[in-house]
Amino acid sequence: MNRSKMIAASALATVMTAGAAHAEMSISGLYAGTFYDGTSATSHVESTNSVYVSYSDSLDNGMGISVAMSMSAAGANKTDVNIDTGMGTIHLGDGVDSAVDSMDGSPAVFSINPYGPRLDNSSTADFNDGDASSGMSIGYTTPSINGFNIRVTRGMETANANGKSGVCMNNVTGAVSAIGALATCGTTSTRLTGSDAVEGVDPVMSYAIKGSVMGLGVAAGVSTINNQGSSADKDPSFVTLSYSIAGLNLGYAFYDSDNASTNQEETQMGVSADVMGMTAGITFAEEDTATTDTDYMLVSLTKGMGAASFGIDYLETDASNATAYDTFAFTYVVGF
Repeated sequence: MNRSKMIAASALATVMTAGAAHAEMSISGLYAGTFYDGTSATSHVESTNSVYVSYSDSLDNGMGISVAMSMSAAGANKTDVNIDTGMGTIHLGDGVDSAVDSMDGSPAVFSINPYGPRLDNSSTADFNDGDASSGMSIGYTTPSINGFNIRVTRGMETANANGKSGVCMNNVTGAVSAIGALATCGTTSTRLTGSDAVEGVDPVMSYAIKGSVMGLGVAAGVSTINNQGSSADKDPSFVTLSYSIAGLNLGYAFYDSDNASTNQEETQMGVSADVMGMTAGITFAEEDTATTDTDYMLVSLTKGMGAASFGIDYLETDASNATAYDTFAFTYVVGF
């Protein structure tokens, strides 16, 4: 090893040793499996698992910094960095949730099923808050202001949202020419490098607020998704309320996807209570789209046992243009 490498290695070791006294690292994970049965489909099993690595330390100026990495079997590896400035937290990375996505959990649903109130892992059943379009993001969360936190995020453009600069070759003459982003090669040429131009997507802006007042939990938010003037522009929003009284947990949620093609709105109301060491809950939901109105009733029973939790769900679905059907699910979640 030459001298410069020895000095670099020594310096790195000194930094790592000095930081070890303050740094904290942890590894955790979970596995969730669900067995389904009912009149809507054949019996089947769904499962998901993830591993999380977190690291926290302090900067020379006293600010706190933490890094969280998540790895799933599906290959969705995400990382986010959080910097505590003392006047709020800055969020960076491709694992940063949009402001809406970080606060839009429904207090009216009490199932531990990882696929949500409709027990369905189909993306068409998800509330579209723009998070999937965010990609690499930057965000900021305020410190508590009278019991409320405000969060703002800016999701950068998706990787394939805009055509990239490249080179085209004329199919007849063989001549090559450079083209800029959003340009096409035309029918008589072949693209050699870069990507075809498509309509651009502006960065997704997302705003949310969450807190409590006189025991009432309140959260609300909106995302702005602009597809450069196309009909796909939308401003999905949500509002949730929660309150506990006399051993009962009450929840309300309203979601508006503001999607021109589906015009999806969903209202959820639910109540839960502890019964014989278990949590029993019931949720009533109504989903309205441009073509269909659907009513749901979800009954959930959950038992937590330390590192593992078990849940049983019964879902009744009644759509205006289809036959009503029932779904049963048994879910187990194991964490470490």
